[in-house]
Amino acid sequence: MGAWFPFPPRWGWAMRVYHLARQLAARHDVTVLTYGTSADRANVSQLEQENLAVEIVARETPSRAARRKDQLASLVTRTPFEPYTTYSREMQDAIDRLVANRPFDVVQLESTLVWPFRFPSATRIVLDEHNVDYETYARMREGTRSPLRKAFYKVEEARVHRYEQEAWRRASGCVLTSAREEAMVNEAAPETPTAVVPNGVDTEYFRPGSSAVQPRTLVFNGVLDYRPNLDAALFLVEEVLPLVQSTHPDTRVAIVGRGGPDELSVFRRPHVEATGEVPDVRPYLEQAELVVVPILAGSGTRFKVVEGLAMEKPMVSTAVGCEGIGVENGRHLLVADTAEAFAAATVKLFDDPALAGSLGRDGRLFVEQEYSWDRAGERLQALYDEVLGAR
Repeated sequence: MGAWFPFPPRWGWAMRVYHLARQLAARHDVTVLTYGTSADRANVSQLEQENLAVEIVARETPSRAARRKDQLASLVTRTPFEPYTTYSREMQDAIDRLVANRPFDVVQLESTLVWPFRFPSATRIVLDEHNVDYETYARMREGTRSPLRKAFYKVEEARVHRYEQEAWRRASGCVLTSAREEAMVNEAAPETPTAVVPNGVDTEYFRPGSSAVQPRTLVFNGVLDYRPNLDAALFLVEEVLPLVQSTHPDTRVAIVGRGGPDELSVFRRPHVEATGEVPDVRPYLEQAELVVVPILAGSGTRFKVVEGLAMEKPMVSTAVGCEGIGVENGRHLLVADTAEAFAAATVKLFDDPALAGSLGRDGRLFVEQEYSWDRAGERLQALYDEVLGAR
């Protein structure tokens, strides 16, 4: 069960839900219950071709003004902002109808966004935590310069901390994307079974291409309506890019991913392209001289890292950006956390093609060995076996 329709899988949440649902459908009868817009209904058949039953509860994307109103309204409730806005009577009615018509051995919730909904008391709930959200709020609070945002993030951090840990303790099982986050859950909820199911990558789909590289091109891939990605892109173009251009003035940046007019407009400047949503990110990754992951906040593990490595691209990332993936600085990519260090690492790879090539080859090999979706499906099934055998 999820807050968004998982097709087409062009962004991190949708990719994880789509591929894990396919893995489960190879072993079980699976129903996907999700919110969806009018445009999403055209893609229902794509999921049905994967042997997935699909139930959609209609919901259009809220406006920025509506989100601001909901942020204020949520402050007087016990439920944090994002789960507060995800709840609806229509979705609860759909849940009640489905569980009345047939028993479900396991209900998998895609993050605590959908934790507020009610299920029969005997239901085995597996919670797939794409991120540890209170950590995301803490990092955004530390990184923002806006006093208003800092105050809101501080309130949300405390509320989400209590909310997430309560969910971990009550769930029948928790799925995490990294061993680091599994340890956080184990400490807070030691009785809850857990499994590490990393974000995977289709290494046949994401593989080195034949398109010519555009020299001095940096590519950052991420949806801009997710605040940590927007902040990362701003850090890249406002703080890192000028430093790189001081020695390599022809350097350009392509920011690839969904964003509204407000998000895209802030990147209208020389040597910067913000593409908006694209049907296929691979041509942009193919043409990149470097893939960059300048993430300063957030949690979980990032598809943009494993996808870039799968395409054999040399990469510069912050420590947060590649957190939990198991890559080694200097072997699979370069890690840098300040604007000065990030720019220096970028210039180093521009000027040392042998190092850039070595990082790309070793990064591809690492992903082939560690991040297949088949392996992720096996790990998820092992947790299901544990949860189903516990009662």
